[in-house]
Amino acid sequence: MYQQYPQYPQQQPAYYQQQQQYSGCLKFLLYAVSLLWPLPIGFIVAIVFISRPDAESKSLGNTCLILSIVSMVVLCCLTIVGTLAWPTLLVILAPILDSMNY
Repeated sequence: MYQQYPQYPQQQPAYYQQQQQYSGCLKFLLYAVSLLWPLPIGFIVAIVFISRPDAESKSLGNTCLILSIVSMVVLCCLTIVGTLAWPTLLVILAPILDSMNY
């Protein structure tokens, strides 16, 4: 009758990988700024990028916001520890500093 051809597996659709909108260098720079200057700059950068419509910008903004919050918490903890430890450091370091005077 008719010749049967071998059945080929159904091909998977080729998914288009979307090109990144922001370079790795820019992302690193924004992460570093969010970590080093969280209060004025980090939160502003996060709000600007979260308000953009594309998914990559929202992800970048969320990461900057998280880094800013973590940096603020660490900064507050270090300030509290430094304030509480200052008198102890003075008691420990005073004899050492006095012995250094010639």
